[in-house]
Amino acid sequence: MRKICLSALGILIGSLMSFSASSQPLTFLTLKDTTVKELQAIYNKYGYSHYLIVKDAKVPPIFLEHFPQDFDKLPASDERNELFIRIVTPLALKLNQEIMSERGQMLELEKKYQAQKSLSPEEEQALEALANKYDVFTRLKGEERIKLYFNQLKIKINQVYPSFLISIAAVETDWGSSRIVKEANSLYKELVWHTPEGLTPQGEDEDHTYKIRIFPNLYESMKSYALKFNSDISYEHARFLRDLRYRSQMVPSGKGVVHAMLFQTPLKNYIGLLDYTITFYQLMLLDQATLATRLEPNSEILAHSQENIAKITPKPPKR
Repeated sequence: MRKICLSALGILIGSLMSFSASSQPLTFLTLKDTTVKELQAIYNKYGYSHYLIVKDAKVPPIFLEHFPQDFDKLPASDERNELFIRIVTPLALKLNQEIMSERGQMLELEKKYQAQKSLSPEEEQALEALANKYDVFTRLKGEERIKLYFNQLKIKINQVYPSFLISIAAVETDWGSSRIVKEANSLYKELVWHTPEGLTPQGEDEDHTYKIRIFPNLYESMKSYALKFNSDISYEHARFLRDLRYRSQMVPSGKGVVHAMLFQTPLKNYIGLLDYTITFYQLMLLDQATLATRLEPNSEILAHSQENIAKITPKPPKR
C-alpha cells in the first residue's frame, strides 16, 4: 500500500509525477499546507474536476488536513462552494467507511452471541467499550445487559449521511471561509466550556465561559461531530428515523435526517438552509457515492459528462 503526505508546490507536483510513474499506484493522498491553485491541479490530475462527475461514481481518495491557505480569499460563488464540497466529500466517505466497519464488527459479535449464547471475556470487553463510546448505559446485568447493548448499538452505529455532514459544515463555516476553519480546523463549531484551551469566539457576548474546540485536522472535526450525532441524546429522534429507513431498506437520505432536527436548533430557518443546500447542490447523490480504492491519473477528459453524473444513482442500502 502506498500513501503520501505532501505540502510545498515543488515537492507536491514532483512527488506526484514520480509516484504516477511507479509500478505501484497510490492508494490515497493526504495533503497539507496547499494552495487553491495547487489543489486544483491535483484534482484535475486525478479526474476530480467536479464533485459529482467522477469516474465510475467513485470519489478519488484525496484528503486535506486543512483548507488551502488562500481558500478564504476566494470570492463567494458556486465555484468556491463546489470546491468546498470536493474537499469535504472524501472525508465524509472515509468516515462512513470506518463507521460501517465498526458496525460490521458489532454485528459479528451479536451473531456469535446469538449462536453460542455467550461471549469471551475479550469480546465482552470490546462490547463494553462500544457501549461506552456511544453512550449506552444500563444497570442491567448478564443476558439482559448484552441484549440491550446490541439493540441500542444497532441504532447508534450507522452511516452519518455525507449530504448531512457536508451541508451542516457549509452552513456552520460559511463554505469554509470562516475563522473557525482557518484557526481551529472546526467544521461544526463544536464548543468546550470552562477551559483555557480553544479558540476565543469573536462577536459573541452572550457567554464568555466557552471556547471553540480546536482540532488537529478537518477529519478529526468531522469524526467528532459524527460521534456526537451517533451518541448524544439530543439526536435521538433523528437516529430513530434513520434506523427506520435503514431497516425498511429505503434509500439513504441526508434530507430526512435534516428535517428530523427541526426542534434541535434555535437558529431561524436553519433547517431550511440545510435543505436548500442539499437540494441546490444535489448533495443527496453523494449519499450513494463511494471512495475509489486507489488513485489513477486522469487519462481522459471526464468533465461535464452527463453519463458520469448518472452513475451516482439512488439504490437501497446493503444490510
